[in-house]
Formats: sequence, structure tokens, C-alpha cells
Amino acid sequence: MKLTARQIERLIRQGEVVHTECKDASGGLSDSLWESYSAFANTDGGVILLGVKEVGGKFSIVGVPNATALIKRFWDCVNNREKVSVNILFDRHVYSVKCRGRDVVVIEVPRADRQDRPVYIGKDMFSGSFRRNGEGDYHCPRESVKAMLRDACVETADACLLDELTVDDLCSKTIRSYRNRFKSKKPGHIWNDLPDEEFLVRIRAARRGEDGNVHPNLAGLVCFAEFGQIMDILPDFFLDYRERLSTDTRWTDRVAAHDATWSGNIYDFYLMVYDRITSHVKVPFEIDSEGLRVEENEIHRSIRELLANALIHADYHGRRGIVIEKQAQTISFSNPGVFRVNKAVAVEGGTSDARNAHIFNIFALVDIGERSGMGLADLYGHWKKHGLPEPVISEEYDPDRVKVTVYTYSGQSTANRPKSAPKTAQSAPRVPQIDPSFAHNRPKPGVESAQAQSAIGPRQDGFEQSFPLELRDEIASVRQVYKAIVANPKATYRGLAAQLDFAKDTIGRAIATLIRLKIIRREGNKQTGHWEVVK
Repeated sequence: MKLTARQIERLIRQGEVVHTECKDASGGLSDSLWESYSAFANTDGGVILLGVKEVGGKFSIVGVPNATALIKRFWDCVNNREKVSVNILFDRHVYSVKCRGRDVVVIEVPRADRQDRPVYIGKDMFSGSFRRNGEGDYHCPRESVKAMLRDACVETADACLLDELTVDDLCSKTIRSYRNRFKSKKPGHIWNDLPDEEFLVRIRAARRGEDGNVHPNLAGLVCFAEFGQIMDILPDFFLDYRERLSTDTRWTDRVAAHDATWSGNIYDFYLMVYDRITSHVKVPFEIDSEGLRVEENEIHRSIRELLANALIHADYHGRRGIVIEKQAQTISFSNPGVFRVNKAVAVEGGTSDARNAHIFNIFALVDIGERSGMGLADLYGHWKKHGLPEPVISEEYDPDRVKVTVYTYSGQSTANRPKSAPKTAQSAPRVPQIDPSFAHNRPKPGVESAQAQSAIGPRQDGFEQSFPLELRDEIASVRQVYKAIVANPKATYRGLAAQLDFAKDTIGRAIATLIRLKIIRREGNKQTGHWEVVK
């Protein structure tokens, strides 16, 4: 909300205090203005009033001659990296207000995010960093600047800014869904009235880049973008929930990122799988304090916590993606990456080191995910309490993965339980792991119909034998994408879609399949890189 004339006059009567700074500005933007900008940004924020002059220890409104021109000049300077290290302001932070017939320019400076501090003027952060102390601005001591730098450097991979994208590249439907949930959880929160761009900055899904524009970070991408857009940045990105409750059918239910029937991001994946994953879990008979039957207990909550953990702690640059498999008596959660803390420490609880702190924050703001680091410790306790076999947690390497398997039926024989992974590489030889996404029975040569064989053409280096059985109907489109990439290794997703007249999601699925089958790989970045044929 913008300050009113009455509120501005009240601030002026209070004089310059820790959160208010008054400037004459009759001669333009003074150097002391930028010192105050730096000081407020590096401390707790504050308000700068331009057009207020101090006379005899009292402040009076003198106004500025041309508020519009002064505001434009301010924006030019604050976006100039030669002048100030970073612009942390949005349009709503700078405006003019008529006070007693004169224009006063208001600059509301918020506290800068940790990764943006120190905010400094000029080129030298050690001489150009300021903080607020009482009624004035002061140079930060060298040690204070170093402390801010240490805090700024403690970032996780999902903080990586994607300056080739804007907020408009994200899925508006997912953002709206998230904001509705946020509002239902926090109905009176001041962020509810913010525009999407600033809201995403506040929840750590986006940030202002060096160009002065707001861009999503990796967390914002995987939480709120569509599958094809995510694949442009993370070629190995993959989400798959598989449910098989009977041996009579292949899958009772399935949700996969490449379905092209939904967005394919991790937030929507959580919502789609949330109820599916516990729908057939038996609830032990239990009565609450009011004498009513308990329909859902800590077993259900722990299972959903494991789902959230797989999404929050995954290494999205890793291979084989996130795979959740639900069977009649077990549910397994597998994601790229190994524990960031010692496994025993993680199981003991109390220590949390999220691989993706921004995704952690985005989920926690809408009550998804355990913030205390007690999830695994509680897991063992809950299963013991309900007489269920102990969960099995294992780490795999090359590629790195964590897998958690829980039993949902107490009658399961322990003789058939999977064994934990070897504790050391020397204790047992490592057996190469087949990606569970594509480890199904592959067709033998000659079993395809004449129609299918005609569609794919002659065999080439086992291409067809290694193709996922459940995606056989897409093999023709995958081969066309493969041939187009061979002809033009610098082909882009958009270019392939236009060339082959395919939907972008179809291109994304085809490339994801080719990468997982190790037929192609990406070399270099999105702009200057190229595709390389492996086999």
C-alpha cells in the first residue's frame, strides 16, 4: 500500500529515525541518497523521502520541481551497475504523493535478500557498503561485509537464476493453484495481494537478475513450469508414479511428467499423487479422544512426507528422475542424489540440510514437508508403533540415488524384504542397476507386428529393443526426432517442433526417452550447446 499524505506528514514530524531518511533533492539525486539506499537494504529497510528539507532542526515539505523526471532519473541510476550493485525495488516502491500542494517522492527500500547483500554503491563493496545505525548511515566494517558475503554464498543448486527465462514462461495455472493454497493456509498474509512476479520473488521462486528484470530460478522452474520448458534446462528431468496393486494388470494407475495431460512440474505432481499414494493403505482401528474412528493416522502422514522429501531433496541434474512405485504391500520412493548428511545422522533426526532450500521453502509455505529434520526418525517410530516391518533406506552410486521402501501390511514375510545396500564399496561388488523406468520385459526380435515394424523402419544398433514397452506407440515420433537431431545437432525444442509439426511436449518426451536410453546426450549449455549421438 502506498503512503498517504497524512502518513508522510506524520513521518516528517517524527524526523529522521532509524527507518526514515529525508532529502532535499532540489539539486537532484545526491550521493547521500545512495548511501541511505545501501544502508536500508543491508539493515531492516526504510523509507526515503525526497522533497523534505531540514531547517533549524525541523523538517518541512519543499517538494521537488518535476517528480516524474526525478523518478525516471532514479530508475536509471538504480539499474546502473556502475552506480549501485543491485536493484532490489519494484515499481510499487517508488512513487510521488501530493503533500500540501507539493510533490514528495517516496522510495520504500525493503531489506535485501541474503543473496543480494551486501548492497553497495560504486565498484568496491568494502568501501561502498553501508548500514543503518540510529538516525544515520555508516560505512560497514570489513568484517561485516565479509559476514554478509559468507551468508550470500551459502546457496543450494535450486537458487541458480535462469536469466534466459521470465515469469511469463511459467505455468500460470500452477501458480494460481499454489497461490490459492497459500491463501487458504495464510488468509491474512500481506503477500496475497502482490502481483505474481513479486509473489514469486517473495517465496524464493524468482529473483531480479543483473539485467534488472525478474527471472525464475531453478526452484521456480521445477515447481511452476511445464514439462517441455523444464526439459529445455534439465534434460534428465523425470517424474513417475506407478501403482500396481494386482499381478493381473501392468499398472493400476500411473502419473508421469511426459503424459502431456497435465503440467509435468513437481508441485502439480505432489497434488496429483497426494491422495493416490495412501488410498489403499490399511488404517489400524483407532479411536480419538472424542470417541470417533481415526480415518487417517501418522502412517498416512509419513508416506506423504516421504513423497515431499523425494521432491524436495532430489538432485534435478541427476539421472533417472523421481520414481514412486506403489504395490499391494509396499511403497518405494527413489530420487537422484545421496544424503547430504551422514545417513545415520539423517535417520536419527534433528539435522536437516536440504539439497534444494528454495523448493523446501516453497513447499513449507503451504504446509508441505517437514522443516525440523525429524521425518526419517518419526518414520521408524511410527512403523514400529503399528507393528509394521522396519522401513528400508538405501543409497546407490553411479548414478547417485536414495531409495526408501516402506511396508503397508504387517503380514508381509521378512524373508522377501529387500536388503540394504552394502555399507562400503569393498564389502560387495556393485551390480549395474537398470533404470526401473525402462526395465520391463523387452520384446524379442520378430515379435512386433508388420505394422509396427513398418513404422519404425529397419533396426539400428538395438534402438527398438531398448525402447520402453509402455511407449511403443510413440516409437515412430521418437525415430523422427532422432533423425532430425542427427541431421542438425544444434536443433532446439522449438525448432524441432516446427520442423516436424509436433507438439512441444511430444518433442520433450522423445528427447527424454533418447537421453535415458543413452542414444543422445546434451553437450554444452542451452544457447551454444549441441546434441551428440552416443549410439
